[in-house]
Amino acid sequence: MNMDCKQIKEKLIDYIDKNLDLKEYDAITAHLSSCPDCQESLNELQQIFKGIENEKDEVPDQSLKTSFEEMLLTEKALLQDSKVVSLHQPSKSHWKTAIQIAATIALIVSAYFFGKQQNQESFYEEMAVLQKEKKQLKQEVTISLIENESASKRLQAVNYAEEFEKPSNDILKALINKMFYDDHINVRLAAAEALAKFSDSEMVRKSFIDALEIEKDPGMQIELIQILVSIQEKRAVPSMEKLLQNEETPSYVKDQVTIGLPNLI
Repeated sequence: MNMDCKQIKEKLIDYIDKNLDLKEYDAITAHLSSCPDCQESLNELQQIFKGIENEKDEVPDQSLKTSFEEMLLTEKALLQDSKVVSLHQPSKSHWKTAIQIAATIALIVSAYFFGKQQNQESFYEEMAVLQKEKKQLKQEVTISLIENESASKRLQAVNYAEEFEKPSNDILKALINKMFYDDHINVRLAAAEALAKFSDSEMVRKSFIDALEIEKDPGMQIELIQILVSIQEKRAVPSMEKLLQNEETPSYVKDQVTIGLPNLI
């Protein structure tokens, strides 16, 4: 199985979680052995996730006197405080926050096994809570990556975001922000492509219409037209008709509108 670096990086989260079939896993392992760039990307993700991936039975230290329930409530409050995401300015402390949360969750894992001996049913209930918060943390880390100063890292993060089956509204908003405002056209195009996967969301569908209404880049216009036609968004018809009537619209963009418009009327 031959995969390029882009495909490899899109699957690194699943590779870490071992959510791939054996053939894919072996192919990625082989690629990583000879690709320093992909190996660096893997190492960065492992550094962030290591605190929540090593869920092994551990004996709590004697200094761990705070009850598990109190710790869990504290971490829930911390996660809640870290969920605020700006649509226009990247958070410079988000990486640090994500790593701190991951390290603390690793400490909570130790407390699980102490509580397991006292209440088996409660243990499994709380384990389910931890798994939910682990997934939530991955989404927050992805948002942090989306706001990275490096365009290549933002592009990589957009590809990660596309892998979520049910992304949070924060991730959708971050992707919408990239589609509208990113300085690099490749990131904007990738964000639009990723959002197309989540077109069942009204927020996403409306963002495509709003973007087409103000978009000036011909490449983005064509991408948006194709997406809106593919998801059968009839509310985009007036925006497409404006493009046809606008003398500044390039002929090849008008051609795309002419091809797609009949499918919506």
